[in-house]
Amino acid sequence: MGDYRNWGITKVNLHGLVTINCVWMPTPSLTTPVAAGMKKVLYVEDSATSQLLMRKYLNAACELAITASPRAAMGILEQSTFDLIITDFMFPDTDATELIVSLRKNTTPQSLPIIVVSGSMDLTLLSRMLKAGANDGMAKPLNTAEFRAMVERMLHEPYIRTLERSITSVNCFQWASKGVYFEYCPELDLKLSAETREEVTKLMLAALQDHAGRGTPLGFTTHERQVTHTVQS
Repeated sequence: MGDYRNWGITKVNLHGLVTINCVWMPTPSLTTPVAAGMKKVLYVEDSATSQLLMRKYLNAACELAITASPRAAMGILEQSTFDLIITDFMFPDTDATELIVSLRKNTTPQSLPIIVVSGSMDLTLLSRMLKAGANDGMAKPLNTAEFRAMVERMLHEPYIRTLERSITSVNCFQWASKGVYFEYCPELDLKLSAETREEVTKLMLAALQDHAGRGTPLGFTTHERQVTHTVQS
């Protein structure tokens, strides 16, 4: 059974654009059948709103499965195979880095492409995700047309995005004691001191630039929180 509905369908011919507003469509069922041979995509996202939006973005483009955490995603991937992973970056207890690194132990960017989406996506975060093993990334809110084009390309011709310059964010820690400013970099195991905050910052940046120029891996330390301990004497 079916009925007539006001569906906007645009066709292109040699004479230009012809829009047909009314076509016959089958009455929708509660379960939409998946077309044979359709590519499978796993979306890792804990936000219910973002999950609904992703269904809208990729409507009819793929067979979409959704899970709320990287840990759940790893369990699903042990049982099923997918053609593309799309993941949010930040989760309540972790971020996408661990998932990407874990997947890349047994996959390549060509065999299982990964797209990272995030409201905080910038060149620094994108560079970090690419280094971890992601293929590409995009900032939220997603541009529907651009994102869908990215997904379709990944599903048929996986690529790895390259940046003209690699940008890395390195977490260092500063403090002052007895009139002297200190800064410590865990990744270099380097502690510097100076008379002013500006001076010690400049010294650490110079050291980081030097190590980056020599190919030292950087950008793998996260800033969790500051802990203050109270002791009795």
